[in-house]
Amino acid sequence: MKKILLILTFIISLQGFAQQDPQYSLYMFNPLGVNPGYAGSRDAISGVLLHRSQWVGLDGAPTTQVFTLHSPLKNQNMALGFQLINDNIGPRTTQDISLVYAYKLKLGKGKLAFGLRGGILNYQYNWAKIDYKDQDDAIPTTANDNFILPNFDFGIYYNTHKFYAGIALDHLNQAKYNLSVIDTSTSVARKYINLTMTAGRAFALSEKLTLKTSAILRGQNKQGHIDINGSLLIKNKFLIGLTLTHRQTIIFMTEFNITKTLKMGYAYDYTATQLTNGSSHEIFIGYDFNTFKSKVVSPRYF
Repeated sequence: MKKILLILTFIISLQGFAQQDPQYSLYMFNPLGVNPGYAGSRDAISGVLLHRSQWVGLDGAPTTQVFTLHSPLKNQNMALGFQLINDNIGPRTTQDISLVYAYKLKLGKGKLAFGLRGGILNYQYNWAKIDYKDQDDAIPTTANDNFILPNFDFGIYYNTHKFYAGIALDHLNQAKYNLSVIDTSTSVARKYINLTMTAGRAFALSEKLTLKTSAILRGQNKQGHIDINGSLLIKNKFLIGLTLTHRQTIIFMTEFNITKTLKMGYAYDYTATQLTNGSSHEIFIGYDFNTFKSKVVSPRYF
């Protein structure tokens, strides 16, 4: 099974019928990674570090590291951001380096933002990691092992103190590359446009309890899935939550607001499928540098 997974993940990366991009359980704590329109929404210089280990125990299982940094521009309706992703799945390693620009408009009780993200995707393949049952199926020595592709994303994001909603489109340019340096007619792979919709709402149950709800819908190549989360925030300090998905996965999560500017969280995914009865782990740490001394409403729910 472990060797089969390596080949499966390679096929997935080429065909685009499943996980082309990293998937996050703690998407609500790393919104910039989901929607470029989120840049500057925290009214501070905000950074997030995230690590995810998926399907622990299986060779070739995905691991992902993410760093995001974003900030509004002082006395302007614009914001800038930066994102760095390192993603490894089977024989493939990808680095995603991108810059973000967002423009915000006052709308009702909140702000409506339009965000653009542009950068490069660096794909690297290590064909030696694949063991073949039949050597006739081996990747030829003429296969490319490195690709650098341009990438562009767009997002719209609206938020108030207790509500947010957004829609994002990734890989608008649908970049293509050739697996073989000789036969370029049958070895073309491509990035598909991904649609991501998110929404969340916080409900104050009492002075000490707040119910936070959120959902994310991911769609690609006429396929999609939805995650629905409900979390309880206690004394604006400690949060526990549960996410339900239709992918036979249950996600348990927690967050601790150490200070008003420093927080960290953890998610545990339990998956029961024909592929694996395994688990995934995700951890993040976030910090806000309130350089502009803005009167940010505390606590920040999103």
